[in-house]
Amino acid sequence: MSTTSRLPYFVSYNGALLLPEDATISVRSPTLFGAYGVYESIQLWNGHFFHLTDHLARLEESAALIELPLAGDQATVARWILELHEALEEALPPQEVARGMVRLFALLENGDETCPATFIWLEPPRILPPQAYEQGVGAVTYRGERAIPRSKSLNMLVNTLARKRARQAGEHEGLLVDRDGHVREGSSSNFFAVQDETLLLPPAGDVLDGVTQQIVLGLAEQAGIPVERRPLPLAERGRWEEAFLTSTSRHVLPLVRLDGQPIAAGRPGPITQELHRRFEAYFARAVAGSGSGGG
Repeated sequence: MSTTSRLPYFVSYNGALLLPEDATISVRSPTLFGAYGVYESIQLWNGHFFHLTDHLARLEESAALIELPLAGDQATVARWILELHEALEEALPPQEVARGMVRLFALLENGDETCPATFIWLEPPRILPPQAYEQGVGAVTYRGERAIPRSKSLNMLVNTLARKRARQAGEHEGLLVDRDGHVREGSSSNFFAVQDETLLLPPAGDVLDGVTQQIVLGLAEQAGIPVERRPLPLAERGRWEEAFLTSTSRHVLPLVRLDGQPIAAGRPGPITQELHRRFEAYFARAVAGSGSGGG
């Protein structure tokens, strides 16, 4: 990928291609005042949209949870994504658009429920350095909970503040801790802990279940790693043997430090390393050839 990437070059607006400066919404949109909208981020790798079907299914679920009408069904939105990519392939050198991150926002353009809008664009890929996986990263905790956590909504204030707190501390991620003192999720990631050689993650209703998270759960089952979904009290962090984060761009990222203190030995643990290895092998198979990729 060129260091002088021209992405985003086009923005798709309900299937029509616009220049980025023309992809705007009205100040009357409830998105501005009420954060009324949903979004998705989809990894493009070697021309393959990784688990596109799963991301679009979650988009529909997120919209339904907040009663947001969408501009198109899954098949229509998938077609808009492919048409955008085809246009970019014609306009830019192939190496600039073979890999990237598809960003998709669905909202109401001007407050009228008869005018839903879907904006789609391609950004350069987000790639962490190898040492982040070899050595692990750190996080800080932030007290706060997302509204309607199962919806990937644009109501991201608490996430933004958690991410800001992490940057101020020189750490990679901010973990949200709810009013009961339970760790829920990262500002843009899912959180896993390992305790008594069992993979732990918060209850399904408390967090936004990620596409990467669900793949990891399947890989854990294949590997015979026990899984338990339950509240994760921050007060029990001293019992965690390992921890890691998952997301579209991170895949499986070891978390070795929290609030400046090491988690267990302060280095990636064996279960984290095994799931990282299995995920990368799965990902490599999925993107081995070019094409749109279904799920």
